[in-house]
Amino acid sequence: MAKQTLNYTFKNAQISLENNEIVEHGKEDIKTYVLSDILKKFEGENKTVDITIKETSELEADEVDGEE
Repeated sequence: MAKQTLNYTFKNAQISLENNEIVEHGKEDIKTYVLSDILKKFEGENKTVDITIKETSELEADEVDGEE
């Protein structure tokens, strides 16, 4: 059976529920998307979705070689 996948990936992005926006910070530009417009594409009684939201941050080292 054939399958169709609808997938959006935003990298280095911030979500603003107050402004209904996804703001994606690229190396050379900033792009803004309407959050509700993206979500509406997945809405419907006959649609089921898998949702993954991931946050990436840097860890603080317990110890750094050469520093005191």
